Amino acid sequence: MTMGLGGSNPLVDVHVHLYPDKDAGQQAKDSYVIWEYGDDPGVQFATVAGDMTDLATTYGQAGFDRAVVVHLFDTALARADAMDRLAPGRSPDEPAHVTAAVDKAVAEAVAEAMRASNRWVAEMARANPLVEVLITLDPTVLTGREIVDHLTELADAGVRGVKLHPVSQGILPIDPRLHAIYDTCSDAGLVVLSHSGPGHRGDASARPSEFGPVLQRWPSLRLVLAHLGGASWQETAELAGTYPQVAFDLSEIIEWVGAPHAPSATDLTELIRHIGADRVMLGSDFPWYDPVRTANLVDGLPGLGTEERAAILGGTAVRLLDLERR
Repeated sequence: MTMGLGGSNPLVDVHVHLYPDKDAGQQAKDSYVIWEYGDDPGVQFATVAGDMTDLATTYGQAGFDRAVVVHLFDTALARADAMDRLAPGRSPDEPAHVTAAVDKAVAEAVAEAMRASNRWVAEMARANPLVEVLITLDPTVLTGREIVDHLTELADAGVRGVKLHPVSQGILPIDPRLHAIYDTCSDAGLVVLSHSGPGHRGDASARPSEFGPVLQRWPSLRLVLAHLGGASWQETAELAGTYPQVAFDLSEIIEWVGAPHAPSATDLTELIRHIGADRVMLGSDFPWYDPVRTANLVDGLPGLGTEERAAILGGTAVRLLDLERR
């Protein structure tokens, strides 16, 4: 058992996903293809679907002090659902004014679905002291003004910040539509945790080097890059050296050690020591992976000292995310 957030050995997972029911969680897991690391070196995936029961049971039984939900919203699925409801059997020959009206209604429905999804996950956090939340914001769905209003609303309700996924959202980290998020989070001291790794379609990408302009323009932004850069991990050391304010989680990449485009265990240890364990946090990407197994993989990394392991497993997260403040 851990000693709690104020004790000597807190245990915190900063990269957790939560779904409203088991069907939704399983659909998300089945539809998300992990492509960037190459051939599977024997990865062990978790069997749970990731609803609130799964989360509470998994983290409660393992003695975690916090599970930080980095919320995602499937814009494409929401848009398809809205189209099915608002324009079933839509004709390609409809007049332009009808097309415009339908497109506007669909866009409004998707935006409201995103807001409702964030309000739901924020309520889950309020109801469970184990859970903290970073909400999802897609600047292709909400305008800058809508982003500020919604983020302010939920920050007042206790959410810790924002989860971004530039690759899924079809943008680059410096996209002007993200500036309202960076401005608001920087001013309010909120966290931005972003997926990091190469893109695989169009211009969307989130390589560590592509966050340099963000960190240059918003030097006080509390930015965390997930996956230690993913398959772009060889860019991470330079970014970390140039911008000491950026932090990282090691979700997913630690499970893929040994894959063609992932580091070896020794490479991973060297990268963590280069960055500093005081800037690296445990993340499991639950329910894709089991957080207890991920913590054990951290314990098994060669060459890390006791204090470094303790920092990664929870101490760094408590400090960087202000988790003693509830």
